[in-house]
Formats: sequence, C-alpha cells, structure tokens
Amino acid sequence: MKAVTLRLRLTAGLLGCAVAIGLTGTALAQPVKTVRVWHTETNPASQAAVAEIVKRFEATRPGVKIQAEALSWNDLEGKIMAALAAGSPPELSHGQPVTCAALLQQKLLLPIDDVVKAIGESNIWEHYKKLCFADGKWYGLVHASGTSLMIYRKDLAKKIGIEPPKTWDDFVRIAEKLTIDENKDGKPEIYGLTMPGDNLFINILVGEMMAANGGKLFDEKNRPLFESRQMLETLDYWKRLAKFMPPGWEGHGYLDTFSNLYGQKAALMYAGFGRGASLIEQYAPENMRNTETYDVWRKPHGPSGNAPASQVDEETWMLFKGSANPELAKEFLAFFYKDENYIEYIKSVPIHFFPITKSLRNSPAYRDIPMVKRWASWLQVQQEDLDKDQARPTLIIDWEDLTNKPYLLQILGSGVLRDMVLDVAVEGKPAAEAAKRGQQRAEQIVRQAGFAKW
Repeated sequence: MKAVTLRLRLTAGLLGCAVAIGLTGTALAQPVKTVRVWHTETNPASQAAVAEIVKRFEATRPGVKIQAEALSWNDLEGKIMAALAAGSPPELSHGQPVTCAALLQQKLLLPIDDVVKAIGESNIWEHYKKLCFADGKWYGLVHASGTSLMIYRKDLAKKIGIEPPKTWDDFVRIAEKLTIDENKDGKPEIYGLTMPGDNLFINILVGEMMAANGGKLFDEKNRPLFESRQMLETLDYWKRLAKFMPPGWEGHGYLDTFSNLYGQKAALMYAGFGRGASLIEQYAPENMRNTETYDVWRKPHGPSGNAPASQVDEETWMLFKGSANPELAKEFLAFFYKDENYIEYIKSVPIHFFPITKSLRNSPAYRDIPMVKRWASWLQVQQEDLDKDQARPTLIIDWEDLTNKPYLLQILGSGVLRDMVLDVAVEGKPAAEAAKRGQQRAEQIVRQAGFAKW
C-alpha cells in the first residue's frame, strides 16, 4: 500500500513539474516577429549574399525572422501594387525611383531617417540624396547602383580601325561596319548590334536617348512631348539601328542580348550593365573573358543634343505604411549597410554594384576585389557618368521629374513607348504616325491620373 502511495505521489509530482515547465516555457517563449523583404537580385550570388546578411542579423536578434524574397524586375511593381491593395505590404522592398516617387505621392511610405542616421548622412554619396527625398525626410535609399553601358567588341573595333562614337550618326556607321557577313550569303555571322525589346528596357533606352538628344518627355504642364523633334529623331534612330540587329530582336530580353554578345552573335550592346562582366567571365570563351575583347564606350548624343546620357539602375529600399514590423525593418536595413555586411552584397555583382557609402567604396576591401581590378575600365565609365551628373533613373530627364511627375509609373507600365518604337522599327510606320498615336495615349494616361494642367 505504501509502495502504491509512493508511486502516486511521484507521478503527481512529475506531472506537476511538467505542467510547471510547460507554463514557464509558454511564459518565456516569444512569438516570432517576421520582417518581409523583397529585392530584385535574382542571381544566385546576390541571393546567397542576402541570405548571409540575414543569418548574421537574426543571430543578433533572437525571435526575429527576416523573410527575404527575390523578385524579377518585371514582376516587382505588380506584386507591390497587389500587396498594397490587399492591405498586406512587406516591410521593405526595392522599387524603381519612379515607383518610390509615386508611392510617396500617395502617402504609402514611411520615412527611414533612422537608417540614414545609423549610416551617417555624410557617408552617403551626394548622387543618392536626390532620390525619394521630400519635406526634409528620406523615404528611399538606393541599395547599390550601376549605369547603363555600351559594350563593344574591342578586338573587332581595333581590327577594323573604329574610333569611339560621339554622335548617333557615328554609331549607326559603326553598327554597319561591325555587321559581318563573312560567307556573303546575306545572313551576318555577327550582327552589329543587340538591344532588348521588352517594355522595361525600351523605356530605359527611350528615356536616356531623349536626354542625350536634348529632349524631354513632358512639359511643365505635364503634357507629353511625344511629337517633338527630339522624339521623332529618337524613333528614326531606332529604325536605323534595327537594320543591324538580329531578326526577332523585339522579343529578346536583357539576358538574350548578353547571350548574343558573349556568344559572338553581336558586336555591340547598347543596353549593357556592369553585371554583364560576370556573364562574360562565366560563358564567353576563356581567351575572350577580358577588357581586351569586351570593353565599354560612353554613349553618343543625338543631333539635337550635345552630351551623353545613361540610365542608372538604382532601385531604392522602401518602407511601407501598414506593414507589421517597420521598426525591426529599419534595424535590419541599418545592419545591411554596415561595411562588413554590405561588402558581401557588393561583391556578388561588383562591376554593377557601386556602394552608396563612401566608407566602403574608399576601403581597401572594395578596391582589392579581383573583379574590380580586372574590369576597372567598366567602372571608370560609370564613375564618369555619375560624376558628370549624366546618369538618370528610368524615364527621368531632370531630377525634378521624380517629385513633379508621379504619373511616370503609369507611363512605364502602359507600354506606350515600346509600342511607338516597335511601330517604327519593326512595323515600318512613319515616326510621325507612331508619335501621334503615342501622344494621344499618353495624354489620356496623364488625364486619368489627375495631373493634366494644359
């Protein structure tokens, strides 16, 4: 009887301990707080770098989960808009500067001044202070930047005796010379030029071409200038260049054009970027993976312009109103920009990712990156574009456009510029006809957005 009683007491005691432990564990356990982060770097090296930075941050903040997701450029804006419409935005996301400007105008963003303070405002290059800044507050911070590049076959140019182009006429002549039909069958083995035909990149190219041709896309009353002399000259330029591009170029995406270049199917690439150096090192024949074969020129200007212009890929981090954990998101972003973490990200695409911080760009750790040494000439051209203030975000001609023209996001998504280009360069329609149709469509977009002042 005593043995039975003892066993009952032991069992009751153990159950009591288990209940106590369970209650204590419940009391001590903290719910996991999730920070959703969307970025546009889908290449494996960048995803691995982001994952490493996330791992380091989570080690310093138990109970915090950073859920990082890589999205393609073409998918990002649509997903942001859908999330906002559903009332469940991520904490952080990349976005084009025009996206940031539009969302800021709609009062959908939170300021990130705390992040800038942690980095040190004086530690950020002046160029990056022109983006998504309003009422004395920062609403966007560039993750890294790289300007568009004209990549060319330096070996072929030397062989033929070609000098760098200064004007569009120069460039058309060069594209013709570099269109090579060795067996004279009417089908070039090497086309003079490769350009992407998707909506995003045609918008990028039309914007920078208009800037290089002394033009603007909209006037001070927001009326489109699609029938201007500068636009008609730009459309004519596309038509002239299309003669030297591979058949079906209008269906080629960005990676297709790089495949044409390193696959020796094209001698020039108009919409190149520094990340292409990584593709060349990975896919080009081993003896061609260098700047003696693939180098870069500054872009030419049009007949109504007098200076080069390039597009700068510099998507900003945005912090959304209505997200669950914005304060934790700011902590993560400040952690991301610490030199010892940020360099992991920069090294993933070192010829495309210019650091926005002076401390990292001037550090031996950055200058000693092997690819930075190997492709130094590519970096020099980008640096010159930034130093001379001749690089702008997509569809931005003047910096004021970012704050004065929030409807540019609708123009970007509408396809109106792409349709104009394809009407002329592929369908063979007169530039004036294509421009008139584009003008009417763009006017309607601006009116519907509520910004027509004419």
